[in-house]
Amino acid sequence: MSVGRKLWLRFKAKLVRTSTWEFWPPYIFYLPVALHYFLLAIRYRGLTLPMCTNPGTINGYQAGESKAFSLGKLHEGAPEFVAEAWLIEGNNTEEKIACCRKLIADQSIDFPCILKPDCGNRGSGVKVIHNNEEAVDYLRKIQAPVIMQRYVPGPKEAGVFYYRYPTQDRGQLFAITEKIFPKVTGDGKSTLEQLIWNDKRAYIIADKYLERFAADLNTIPAKGEDWQLVQAGNHAQGCIFYDGWHLASDELTESMDQVAKGLNEFYFGRFDIRYEKDEDLKDGKNFKILEVNGFASEATSIYDPRNSLWRAYSTLFRQWRIVFKIGAQNRQRKFSPPSLKQLIQRARRYQVQKATHPVTD
Repeated sequence: MSVGRKLWLRFKAKLVRTSTWEFWPPYIFYLPVALHYFLLAIRYRGLTLPMCTNPGTINGYQAGESKAFSLGKLHEGAPEFVAEAWLIEGNNTEEKIACCRKLIADQSIDFPCILKPDCGNRGSGVKVIHNNEEAVDYLRKIQAPVIMQRYVPGPKEAGVFYYRYPTQDRGQLFAITEKIFPKVTGDGKSTLEQLIWNDKRAYIIADKYLERFAADLNTIPAKGEDWQLVQAGNHAQGCIFYDGWHLASDELTESMDQVAKGLNEFYFGRFDIRYEKDEDLKDGKNFKILEVNGFASEATSIYDPRNSLWRAYSTLFRQWRIVFKIGAQNRQRKFSPPSLKQLIQRARRYQVQKATHPVTD
């Protein structure tokens, strides 16, 4: 590919990201949401009231919360629905490597498996590990606490958004996101870099993929060979999101109720789930939860390319109205939100840890 064509595609990609709201930077897209949040804060007399939404943990199952803790609690309440995970313990890198090897042996963990930061969000630092050498390399790069999780092949993944008012016994589904993992297919002639630039969607966020596959860009995939561009089911990492409401059912709602009630004082959030067949998910069975995300997680179905900007904002506005209402009910139950100073301190600690996260798969 010529330098001129590559420059043109970079310019074209920038135009697309500017004109398509799905790719707008957060500081632009979330301005109306932030305004709506502050109006709700005035109405409910509490800027940090959403922290009362899931009062069973310090951060309400948000960024900065221990994934090992939340997944452990989920496994206690509904082991059949959870992909097991363990915290890799140790005071230094060598101790963590030894702990990792012991976990693989003691828990009969097969490769591939997942390593990811114990505290993270937006898919930051998630890696699919294929052998001991990759595990050691990962642990030598990261300074933040790490968990090991069993790999769930899927191949399908969804984000199931659930909520329940504290005054009600039964919860509801708010949204479901189908996650599509983009790939390019080899023609036996083009390099991986050329395939990315020539793909009608991949070129829009090519820089993300080029960073991820920096060591493989000159590889020429065989004709018909698929190359998956992202492993983590996160929009920020290049995953494609579609509205999956057709998967909603009473059976799935009942299963999510069972799962959510296994967490201490959990009322609102998104469960990231892998499964094999749509019919199984609709029947509320044969799925595994990879993560749980709390009150600030999004109904990620808004990022469906077919969705309108107005519909996306309407969904987010409704989401935050539910969050504040649940927070207010929990405040009446004598739960107190943290101060703004405490929230800032927690956010700073998380950002320090996030700086050491490896490039995400």
